[in-house]
Amino acid sequence: MKKHIPLTFICVFALLVPSVSADIIWNGNADNDIFNVANWDLSGSSVTTLEPNVSIDDNVQIGPGPASNWPVIPDLPAQQRFQLADGKVLNVQGAGTTLTIAGNDGVGGAPGTADGPTVNVSDAAMFAPFFVVNDVQVNIDGTSEAVFGGGGNPINLSFVDLTPAAVLSFLNETPAAYVGEHLSKTTVLGAPAVEGTNVLVEPLGAGGSVVTVIPEPSSILLTLFGTLALLACRRK
Repeated sequence: MKKHIPLTFICVFALLVPSVSADIIWNGNADNDIFNVANWDLSGSSVTTLEPNVSIDDNVQIGPGPASNWPVIPDLPAQQRFQLADGKVLNVQGAGTTLTIAGNDGVGGAPGTADGPTVNVSDAAMFAPFFVVNDVQVNIDGTSEAVFGGGGNPINLSFVDLTPAAVLSFLNETPAAYVGEHLSKTTVLGAPAVEGTNVLVEPLGAGGSVVTVIPEPSSILLTLFGTLALLACRRK
């Protein structure tokens, strides 16, 4: 099982996300097909083709914009994945930046890996696959959202870390299913997620769920004191 991320690492990650060196950069110049090489700047990479279920041995950057199109994993026969090699990073970054699906496909590492890729979702971006699989670590910052479309086991052999104010949603996993299947795969700033203690799990529509971080009491007090101070200043 992948190790939980320590708090110090999360803080460093938050500062360094924009500086990750990406060799493959999305431009969306042709259409929205994530596998169409015409949509990518590959000039800094040795990769020449992008195929489902074939590992990309480079870091990948999607956003920030502007872009003519944002990537969509097309509806492919069976369940396919946009696959990254061990230790590689996929950044989905920037307001309005999205990675979505047209069918029931997802993002993953190579089968059997124990050192899979990382997906960083930051700066008001949205990551919306059907599933992640094969030791993927998804990190969602406090301005961003991940939406999983699949039911059954959409976080498959993978993990999600939430920063306060991040949103984690499931379109086909009830709160009970999330708690039973995925709570143990979720952390908050590297600490295990505990329902009712550091995460709130609520229904979403008829069969979905949404997971948010419960603010720490100290954060609530700071907000309250700040509000009271502001009101006091306005009264002077």
